[in-house]
Amino acid sequence: MAGVQTAVALRERGCTGTVTVIGAEPHQPYDRPPLSKAVLLGKAEGSAFDIDFEALGIELRLGVEVTGVRPADHELDTAAGPVGYDSLVLATGAEPMRLPGSDGVPGVHLLRTLDDAERLRPVLAERHAVVVVGAGWIGAEFATAARDAGCAVTVVEASGRPLAGALPAEVAAP
Repeated sequence: MAGVQTAVALRERGCTGTVTVIGAEPHQPYDRPPLSKAVLLGKAEGSAFDIDFEALGIELRLGVEVTGVRPADHELDTAAGPVGYDSLVLATGAEPMRLPGSDGVPGVHLLRTLDDAERLRPVLAERHAVVVVGAGWIGAEFATAARDAGCAVTVVEASGRPLAGALPAEVAAP
């Protein structure tokens, strides 16, 4: 999202040079917060930004993963070949934490991308009992969505309260 906002802001501020947004996912750039709410519950099919990238002269290279940066050469390494740049904005987002030993285990899911949310829809539709590991924003929103879908939900959090890193104790405690 930050990369898209930066690209649009560059155009709004009069930048006339080439602006390219590279993304590893094959989908049009989208807003992530609705993934743990509307998209997950099937109330929305996606959360693509309502931006006319073509009209703004912003090139999208989707489904292209950046594998390295060579600052001395002003180039990015990608599976599709090198991509040159004059100025570079790295807006890589965050990766979810993976529990050791959980990769490939049936019934263990991550929620980070649009594809992740779509894979989780049937879990909620079947009203499975769900354990959510982590009570940050995404974990808390997913727990709420799962409860709204009729799932029995247990939240496991290492901290003493939900949203510990984001909210002061007096706000998070209730």
